[in-house]
Amino acid sequence: MEITSRKIEELAPNADAAKNGRDLVAKNKFSNLKIDADKTLIWGECAGSGKNPYYVSADFIEVSNPVFRCNCPSRQFPCKHGIGLLYAYEKSLPFAVDVIPQDISDKRNKIEKKQEKKVQEKETLKEKAETPKKINKAAIVKKIDAQLSGIDTAKKILTNITQNGLSAIDSKEKKNLQTQIKELGNYYIPGIQTAFNDLLLELDDVKKEEYTLVINQVNFISALLKKATDYLNQRKENPELPPEVNSAIEEQIGTIWKLTDLIPLKLYEENAALLQLSFNSYNSEARKEFVDEGAWLNLKTGKLYKTKNYRPYKAVKYIKEDNSVADVLQLKELYVYPGELNPRIRWEAETRTDRAVTTEDIAIIHTHAAGNYAELIKMVKNIIKNPLMDKNPLVLLQLHKASLYGSNLVLEDAAANKITLVDFDNDTASTATILKQILPSNPTGMSLLVLINNNIQTGLMTAHPLTLITGNKLIKLLY
Repeated sequence: MEITSRKIEELAPNADAAKNGRDLVAKNKFSNLKIDADKTLIWGECAGSGKNPYYVSADFIEVSNPVFRCNCPSRQFPCKHGIGLLYAYEKSLPFAVDVIPQDISDKRNKIEKKQEKKVQEKETLKEKAETPKKINKAAIVKKIDAQLSGIDTAKKILTNITQNGLSAIDSKEKKNLQTQIKELGNYYIPGIQTAFNDLLLELDDVKKEEYTLVINQVNFISALLKKATDYLNQRKENPELPPEVNSAIEEQIGTIWKLTDLIPLKLYEENAALLQLSFNSYNSEARKEFVDEGAWLNLKTGKLYKTKNYRPYKAVKYIKEDNSVADVLQLKELYVYPGELNPRIRWEAETRTDRAVTTEDIAIIHTHAAGNYAELIKMVKNIIKNPLMDKNPLVLLQLHKASLYGSNLVLEDAAANKITLVDFDNDTASTATILKQILPSNPTGMSLLVLINNNIQTGLMTAHPLTLITGNKLIKLLY
C-alpha cells in the first residue's frame, strides 16, 4: 500500500478537501489509528464538532480503487476525514497493527460478490453482442416521438431568432428565449438544449457588431436539427436499427451512454494502454457545469481520444475532480463512445493499473505523429466541413523546422508544408507564446500535440499547441 502526497491529491475530490484533510492532521484530530497485518486497510477515529468522533477507514484491497468509509454526514466522497486519514499515514503517524473489524470484513465480502456478478453480466453482454438483441419497439418509438416534438419546438425558436434578426435580440428577448430553451429540457434532447444555451452565451460576447461566432452557432444548430430529424425518423421507421456509432449524433442530441449500451455495439477494446498527453479544466456555462478534459493516446493503435468529467454547479462539491495523469494506464477494458476523429472514452477504476512512462513509450508517440502536414490538413478539412463535427480536432505533428513569421511561430515539415501556431482566444492559456521560448529552430525528433482551427474570416488553418514531446519526456503546456 503506497500512499504519497501525489496519490492523495489525485484521490481528493477537490483542492479544498485535500487542504481540509491536511488541516485535520495538523490539528491532531486523529486517534486510535490502526492498520491490518497485510497493510491493505487503515482505520481510526477523527474528532469532529459533535461529542463522539467519526469512525473512518480507507480500504486498499484493490490498490487502483480504494474504498473510503466514514460515518460523518458529508456527501463529499471521499470526505475530508478519509483524506486526512491518508495524510496521517503518509506523514508516518503511528498505526497499531490490528485485526480487520468485522463490519469492514462483511462489506468486503459484499463488494467481492457484486464484482463477481458484474463480471458475469459483462461476459453475458459480450455473448449477447453476437446474437440479435430483443428491441422494445414501443418504448423506442415513444421516446423518439417526444424528441421529434422537442425538435419541432427548437426549430420554431431558431426560426424566430433568424427572422427577427440577431441584432434585435435585446435583454427582454433574451429572457424570453431562456424560458423557451428551458422548456426543451422536457423532450430528451439535452444536447440540443445546450447548443441553444451556447448561442445565448455567444450573443452575450458580441462586440462591435461582430456576429461571426454567433452565426457559426446558428448554422451548427440548424444542421443539428436537420440531421437529428432525419436520424430519428429513420430510427422510428425501423426501431431495430442500431444507434449510429461512426458519428456523435446520439450524444449531440443528448444520449447518455451506459457501459452496458456500448458492449453490444462492440465499442470497447481489451488490454489497452493509454498515455495522457494533455489536461484542462474549464467552465461550461451553457451546460452549467465544470468540465475536466483529458487528451489521451492509445499506445497500441495511435488513436487520439478525449475524456470528459462533468461536474454540475449544483453538485460540484460532491463529484471528484479529475487530475492530470503522468503514468501509463493499463486497462483491461476501454470503452469508446460513438464518434469519429477524437471519440470520448471511459473505463472502470478496478480494471486500471498504472506504470511509469518509459523511453519506449515516448518513442511510440513519435511513430504516431503526422509527418506530412498537407495530407493531415486535407484530412482534417474533409472532416470539419461537416457542420456537426468538432471544429478543433486533436492531432499529433512530427516536427522538422520551426521559425518566426512576424510574432507567430511557424512549423514546417520536410516537404516545406507549413502550419502557424497561435493562441485561439483570450480565454485559452498562451501556450503558443510559451512554446516560442523553448522550441529550438531545429526540433527534428520532437512531436507536438495541437488543436487544429480553421479561421473562417482569414481562411487560415492554424494550430494551438498543447504538449511538446521531446526525445525522452512530455512537456505539457496545458495541464
